[in-house]
Amino acid sequence: MRRHTKSKSGCDTCKARHVKCGEEQPHCRRCVSTKRKCSYTRPESDSPQRQLGLFQDFLSPERPAISAQRERRAFEYYYYQAGPALCGVLDPGFWRTSVLQMCRNEPAIWDAIISLSALYERPPIHEASPFRLINNPAEVEHPHHREALVWYSRSLAALRQRMENGSADLSVLLVSCILFIAIELLQGNRQAALTLCRQGADMVISAFQPTDHTSRNKASVDRQFLISVINPIFRRLGTWALITDGDINNHRSLNSICMDVKPSSIDEARNTLHGIVADMKILNIDTKCHWARSFEELIRDGLGLILIERQRDLKDRLNHWLKSFASLFPDEHDGNTALLLMTYTSVLIEIETCLCHDQMLYDSYEAEFAQIIHYAPAAIASTRYNGSQPPFLLETGVFLPLFITALKCRAPQIRRQALQFLHEAPPAQGLFMCRPAAHAVAVIVELEEGGNPADLDWMQGPGDLISKSGFVPPAESRIWDFSVSSDKDSQGMTQKWLHYRLRDFGNPNGDIRFIQHTVLFPGAQS
Repeated sequence: MRRHTKSKSGCDTCKARHVKCGEEQPHCRRCVSTKRKCSYTRPESDSPQRQLGLFQDFLSPERPAISAQRERRAFEYYYYQAGPALCGVLDPGFWRTSVLQMCRNEPAIWDAIISLSALYERPPIHEASPFRLINNPAEVEHPHHREALVWYSRSLAALRQRMENGSADLSVLLVSCILFIAIELLQGNRQAALTLCRQGADMVISAFQPTDHTSRNKASVDRQFLISVINPIFRRLGTWALITDGDINNHRSLNSICMDVKPSSIDEARNTLHGIVADMKILNIDTKCHWARSFEELIRDGLGLILIERQRDLKDRLNHWLKSFASLFPDEHDGNTALLLMTYTSVLIEIETCLCHDQMLYDSYEAEFAQIIHYAPAAIASTRYNGSQPPFLLETGVFLPLFITALKCRAPQIRRQALQFLHEAPPAQGLFMCRPAAHAVAVIVELEEGGNPADLDWMQGPGDLISKSGFVPPAESRIWDFSVSSDKDSQGMTQKWLHYRLRDFGNPNGDIRFIQHTVLFPGAQS
């Protein structure tokens, strides 16, 4: 039997065992699957001290010594803490390689890294009320936040100057864009992050539409980096934008660059599954538009047949994905495997129910919702770094399947377990904020279970609901969908509102109609 060559850049355990290491960070898959201790010893040539030596032109002599010292510390924090935690096991090529290589020669990326690092160490989203984060970014209250914004502004200015003189490289623009998105999300500024997502997606799409021989050559040089590192990130970002805002403009173009493939690795499996998630959301959006039409229009146009065909195609794609994935990653106790199986199960439920206007159909999927809860502990444990959850991941993580479970599963114990796991997960995952979302869903659960909309002040968070027993709500109490908004009251205080729709079962014409309700979030004035 042929013996693997010794891993030269892998973890210490794989080196000692003379086996091939996948080099995933912070713990490789081989060690996780065999429950071995996993650690990495960095060579001296790869140390942050050596890296810092390459950046002296950025740090001196123009900058004061105390400022340069803070920048060095911020970079070391990124190198040892933020970078490894951000990359997890799925994006080490970006956070631990591309970013560090580019910041050696690009002041804009250096400044973005240290800004991100400072915000990651003390996330402003942790110091803001969950209700404030529903529609507003965190306030700038501390010196470290202000200094991070100074570095961020400096990065933006350097990049703008490069763009104005025509010297901005596409790779630098795209890497900077991803870093800027992370910076905005750590401040709870979701709208700014969404704008950056769209701008980055436009750049990726344009890169694959060369107009002459020169640009065609450039596209071919950058193609592998764009396809393997950058496009998967923007494809995921586009999926999140689609889920949160219904923005479908760039989704199909990004998917055409990175089509579904039979997965041969965990990251390929994730990327393919995200493509299915996005198409599921588009089908969901189109279905809601379909149900909004009159009964006569539905019969005349026959659009339902097209939606049924799209649903069947999505189910086939999802089934092929599961078969390929199960043959590669059979261990459901592995955290990354458990996470993708959670996502798969939630998407399966949504695809199979999206063409039905009866919320009672979700009750027949209680076993699938319970399976999501079964996978959750392993998935949540896999994101812990140095014993605690990172404050932010540029990943959806467990958010989407747990959110769907808490919202759509009406079994009281299961949906409360989903809320509890949302509380234990990383607070910010991609464009999703777990704490504000959990607060909103907790209010929805209380309303569905008979709570008085005018008497919700007792419930200041999900914990108040979790400790309270519940029951399966009747059809007329089940919330179809919801949205949130904010405004100012007469005293200038910000108010947060929950808008939700209930099915109107008293319509005699056969049309599918809804009753709109609005309620003030408890304790949401600021």
